Amino acid sequence: MESAALTPGSEKNERISILSCGWLGKPLALHLKAAGYPVKGARTSPEGVKELEALGLEAYNIILSEDILTGPDAFWEADILIINIPPRKERGKDAHVAEIALLRSFIETTTISKVIFVSSTSVYKDINGLVTEENEEMPDTPNGQALREAENLLLESLVFDTTVLRFGGLIGYDRLPDQRRILEGRKANAQPMNVIHRDDCIGVINKVIEKDVWGEVFNACASGHPQRSHYYKAAAQRLGIQLPRRLPAEDEPYKIVGSSKLRNLLGYTFQYDDPLLVFNQAAEGE
Repeated sequence: MESAALTPGSEKNERISILSCGWLGKPLALHLKAAGYPVKGARTSPEGVKELEALGLEAYNIILSEDILTGPDAFWEADILIINIPPRKERGKDAHVAEIALLRSFIETTTISKVIFVSSTSVYKDINGLVTEENEEMPDTPNGQALREAENLLLESLVFDTTVLRFGGLIGYDRLPDQRRILEGRKANAQPMNVIHRDDCIGVINKVIEKDVWGEVFNACASGHPQRSHYYKAAAQRLGIQLPRRLPAEDEPYKIVGSSKLRNLLGYTFQYDDPLLVFNQAAEGE
């Protein structure tokens, strides 16, 4: 099931390119196109390009690594670039930082004047309490460290303006616990979850563009932070299966990600502020 259909909007002047169009980027491209923006999407394979074209999107094959950036010039003829390329754990921290450095240098030679960088709340260390955009303590994980460095590289550019969106764990549609994962006994404990529904990711990005807010860093998470065990219990009930007997809970570090800056500055209202509502959505989509 894809995001709900939108009423076509009036044509907008700002040209938007999305690097790249996967689980989040593809419905985002369709949303922005329906809202009236000229949109271009990128994929890393010819097959991916054909998939986007079949949806009526202008699509390009773009390859980015730590030392190579290839693709048609037409993709970069834009006003806004949305960068949606997470680090890949198997390549190590330095590879992602290097590819973002290469990308930044190239963007500075184009017409692009505004950038949205899709980051993650993994940039925060587990401090057993609330973290906000003011928290500067570096995380322990290589992916979190890579994202924090990548954010800074883009924010420091003097040629274009960047807004960073630190999304919580992505949920919704096919990203819900399934029967196999529940029955295999994936650890379910009392840690509070920091998550955001895909529809809200798209809504937040749209709001940044609509309100023309640049040079900012925003946390973007639902204000509800259910315990992981409660989330899996709701998933089991939704699937009509017995939740496996839990092992004694272990004390594990955690963080609670606050998104008050996003709500106050952008005036954004979350569609899924209670993450447990995703199971209602799943039932309605049947």
